[in-house]
Amino acid sequence: MQTRNRDCGHFYLIASKDYLVTCDICDTILDFDPAAEISVQKEHEAALLVLSRYRRIAVAFMECGSEAVTRSKIDKTVVSRGGKLVLMGGAAEAELDMHSPQLQWPVLARPISTRMIMSHLPRDQFPGNKYHVPGLVS
Repeated sequence: MQTRNRDCGHFYLIASKDYLVTCDICDTILDFDPAAEISVQKEHEAALLVLSRYRRIAVAFMECGSEAVTRSKIDKTVVSRGGKLVLMGGAAEAELDMHSPQLQWPVLARPISTRMIMSHLPRDQFPGNKYHVPGLVS
């Protein structure tokens, strides 16, 4: 299987069934990294298939809890490609609220803001301003 990565931007994966959250994440990523490549998937199996095609990723936003992450080995796949895993959705938020010892990854908890999403994006690309957003003058 051929692995892909364009040289001009980072690769991001969003696995979510929540249309509005997905749109917010996509918009924030593209504002932050206009050359980004983004894949949006609804199912974890499809997300894993997409991940297997890339040799490196920036961030994988996954709508699931810790059990699904470890069962499907999403965490190992993301880390092996140099990426960061961020959980979201009801199961992840419940684990966060209960201070679950199983929870080992950051959670993007609702209500989601642009600043919250940006806090999970790579900071190395835009060193020219304190918010690391292209075109933003601070």
